[in-house]
Amino acid sequence: MTDEAAPTEPETEAAPALQQAYRAGALIAMLQWHWFIRLRWAFIFAALAVLALERFAIPETQRPWALVLVIFCLAGVNLVWMGFSRFLRRRFNTPGIDQVDTIQGARIFANAQVASDLFLLTAILHFAGGVESPMAVFYLFHMVIGSLLLQAWHAIAQGCWAVILYAGLALAEWARWLGHYPFLPTLKPLELHSEPAYVAAAIAVLACGVFGTLIFTLQIASRLDDREVRLRRAHEALQQSQTTMHDLEMRRSRFMQTAAHQLKGPLASIQTMIGLIRDKVVPEEAVGATCDKIMRRCREGIEQVTELLTLARVKEADPKRHGKTTCDLGEVVLDSCQRYATQAETARVALSCRVPKDRPLEARVERMDLRSCVDNLVDNAIKYTPGPGTVSVVAGAYPTRDGDMVYVKVKDSGVGIDPEVLTGRSGPGGPGSIFDAFRRGNEALARGIPGTGLGLAIVREIVEQAGGQIRVHSQPTIGSTFTISFPAEQTAPAELSVRNTRSSEIVFEKEESEVPPGDTSDSEETNHAG
Repeated sequence: MTDEAAPTEPETEAAPALQQAYRAGALIAMLQWHWFIRLRWAFIFAALAVLALERFAIPETQRPWALVLVIFCLAGVNLVWMGFSRFLRRRFNTPGIDQVDTIQGARIFANAQVASDLFLLTAILHFAGGVESPMAVFYLFHMVIGSLLLQAWHAIAQGCWAVILYAGLALAEWARWLGHYPFLPTLKPLELHSEPAYVAAAIAVLACGVFGTLIFTLQIASRLDDREVRLRRAHEALQQSQTTMHDLEMRRSRFMQTAAHQLKGPLASIQTMIGLIRDKVVPEEAVGATCDKIMRRCREGIEQVTELLTLARVKEADPKRHGKTTCDLGEVVLDSCQRYATQAETARVALSCRVPKDRPLEARVERMDLRSCVDNLVDNAIKYTPGPGTVSVVAGAYPTRDGDMVYVKVKDSGVGIDPEVLTGRSGPGGPGSIFDAFRRGNEALARGIPGTGLGLAIVREIVEQAGGQIRVHSQPTIGSTFTISFPAEQTAPAELSVRNTRSSEIVFEKEESEVPPGDTSDSEETNHAG
């Protein structure tokens, strides 16, 4: 039993969303590891160590105390960020919290850290050489971080903020609004900060470096995101492969056990009755009736073997065969109704068939398999409808976002199926839906309705392989409606690397759905029996 899956967006539309999800995941991981905070502590301790070493090695070096004050200010800001980081971490680990809002908060938090770091870096740069200091290269470090962890427009905004800060510092020193401090106090002053050409060149070089770094790292990040998307999809496909193999192995194991049990019954019965005849336990006048029972059990065994061979043929066939061939669903439906007309008449069931006559219903499914599907559905509808009753077969087409679908709907006024048996929550044979092999409803067993329990398993296997869908609506004593849909001829066949045994092929409906809708075109209706 499977549930209807939500529609998926095309790959071209889904990829950016997936990329943003992975980018947000990396950002959250960095925040939870306190990566930014630890890196900032490392910079603070390294800067203080360099200043102390410089003071010890070159006593005549005179650094402004404001530089040390800015570094301690950075440490204080880092303590504040630690508090926010712990708060966000608790929110991520608290169940029931809206994760979308938390992720948005994490993005704001990361942007605030980068923006404040750039401002404090500019302050440190001012007291350590200003526009003449090579430490301006640290701006690029933040650009790399922003490109890899932030959204693209956030990273670009941080780049603009860095250029504005550096340009403001350079112009303020050039205009003498701010004092100038040499990068190395022991060297002769260069006075380059007062040269307009140098200042303009320094600003231009930094801007080129910042935006060049953003362009290259954003491109690299985009490629990495694409690769991450492909790796994630490959991982999901591998998981789906494992699920599929497990599902198929469980089906095979359950199928083999049940098949052996089902075939053992007729053979044991035949063996017993033949033994009674051989030992002359059966009176001569009852030998004919006993032989009739043996023949009936033989027919049941042959029918089961035939169905088993059909199911085995479908299971072993290449699922891609359906994408390479098409057939007219309308012709198959009409042919099936004609062949079952006699059976319907004998059972006092009014069998009607409606097929559009203005256009063919070409379906991407192998003709023999489609015939098996329709035959099983029509045969079941007649068998499970006590006379007088009705069975209607309708064929048509309807559009979907991924292309047109053609369908056949078989509706009966029969005994119906109990909801728990329909979905497999209880009933004989253990868990499993009516589409599992040898699965039959309680009403069928109670009324002694003949059947192998393999028909719907064959239908499920074919529809699943062809990329179609099954819709089921049934109510006890009122009747059942089975609708199978297949991709139309003009719909491109799906290129699936993994067969999904838990996709949305089977939908159990509480109310009879209007989807697929009735075909509004002219149709040919035939009453085969009344």
